[in-house]
Amino acid sequence: MGQILSNFRNESMVPDFGFDIEKTTPSSEDRDIYEELSSKLLAPAPHLLAQLKEYSPSDTFKSAIENATNENEEMAWRTVLPTVEMLRSFYQYASELQNSLPRLLSVLCKDNQFDQHPGLTKLLAEILDFVFNFDYWKIRTPSLLNDFAYYRRLLAGGRYHPSPISIQSGDGNNNNNNTSDLRSAMQEDDQAHKITMFLAPPTPMLTTVIDTVTSYVSKQGLEKSVGECLVALWAACVHTLSNRKRVLDDCAISTCLKSMVASIILYDHIDKQGAYSKQSSINMKTSIKLIQTTPNVPEESSAENLLSALRYNSKHLKDESTSKHVKSILLSS
Repeated sequence: MGQILSNFRNESMVPDFGFDIEKTTPSSEDRDIYEELSSKLLAPAPHLLAQLKEYSPSDTFKSAIENATNENEEMAWRTVLPTVEMLRSFYQYASELQNSLPRLLSVLCKDNQFDQHPGLTKLLAEILDFVFNFDYWKIRTPSLLNDFAYYRRLLAGGRYHPSPISIQSGDGNNNNNNTSDLRSAMQEDDQAHKITMFLAPPTPMLTTVIDTVTSYVSKQGLEKSVGECLVALWAACVHTLSNRKRVLDDCAISTCLKSMVASIILYDHIDKQGAYSKQSSINMKTSIKLIQTTPNVPEESSAENLLSALRYNSKHLKDESTSKHVKSILLSS
């Protein structure tokens, strides 16, 4: 596959690997891992996204800060617990991403026959679609961090135990001695710190994916094979979006656009020269044109949001070797 990709560098053509990313199904050889990873990474996605969309900030925290009575603090604590549980589930999903993505990539890239794993290719695209959707809504709920900061403030006071974090992290021992209380408090603080660090970036799920993939590539020495897989995913999305003879529903269009952009960003992080260099197998002008001209897209995959994702998450965009035309579009849009 590497030879095929090298033939398309610096050309407007896009390699066609001959599989349909929209309608594909997993092969019999891939079915077990497909079903396992789908249950871990796709099945929870609608509920997690619904929780995030339905979240709304509360005034109880402001009241408790301005008038720190026991009654106000107790009300704020009861109010924040469902939010903490929600954030814990987000963090657990991100942890599952860290564990499962390397397994998915190891199968996709093991034989350099990316097109032989169409079901897993679609699975990767759908995971990246959720990642973009999650971050789109997370960035629109900045008060989440404020809520969690207040929760940690109450924890620091030592009055409110157990919390959802300690319940999930405990070992089932309910002894009320000082040792177990101290261990519970330490677990809460450690988990709370990890959740805070996860939520800190504007796009926490995409950041998790980038860090996971770059770490996997670095440790395994798989820059070339993973890079080729990402180019193949990018190409499959480009061909699907460019085929004007096919009528795609809004969901399929949105998934292809977001997966195309995610594959560019990931490739830009793992390839030494990046996605924007003249030697790259990814054609940025073609990609940007599709982002700007694809009609009838949901807000999450609008040109503004996708170009913004490239602008703020790319590694090599500002390199001197990047086309001035591409820079002018992405850095001024």
